[in-house]
Amino acid sequence: MEKLKSNWKLVIYWFVVMSFMNVYIIPKFINHEPITNRRIIIGIVVSLIVSLLMGLFITPKPANK
Repeated sequence: MEKLKSNWKLVIYWFVVMSFMNVYIIPKFINHEPITNRRIIIGIVVSLIVSLLMGLFITPKPANK
């Protein structure tokens, strides 16, 4: 939990970027499929999981005191 607290900016960045890609970019320009409510919910859930994992895997910056 300490890693997530120290990397909260990275977690938010990954969540925003991955949700934008999963919900809008990939269906619109790569798959050419309509954007549905189901796709939005799945895209947000996958983005949340990926962002939390990235926050746990990245080592926090050392604090300069």
